[in-house]
Amino acid sequence: MPAFFFSNNINMKVIKLNQLEQFKCVPRQYPNSTDELSVKLKNELTNAMIDLVFTFSVSASYLNIVITDVPADFESGNRYEITISNITNNNDLVYLGKMLVVDDNTDVQNYEYKQQSNSRYEF
Repeated sequence: MPAFFFSNNINMKVIKLNQLEQFKCVPRQYPNSTDELSVKLKNELTNAMIDLVFTFSVSASYLNIVITDVPADFESGNRYEITISNITNNNDLVYLGKMLVVDDNTDVQNYEYKQQSNSRYEF
């Protein structure tokens, strides 16, 4: 199995509940519109594996994934590892990443570090 390099600055995908559940990413390899993809999620807390039901499109250099059947496991605060593979092309790896599920009223755009309740620099 090949080794993959992950930096500490992984771009976390955020899904808001009760809204259009979708995310976009920059794939390692761009699939064709006729390719069959597989999106697997691994719950980091329970290690449960989920095969997503989804549609995809490629636009503006992004792979857009729209979840058409929201898994029952999606609850606010759950974190997942994302693995997207191209089934048509010998299960080639398309994307690896992380995802967080939050409530629909969570303001992720205007989060400020100073509002965090635990400091990184406590003595």
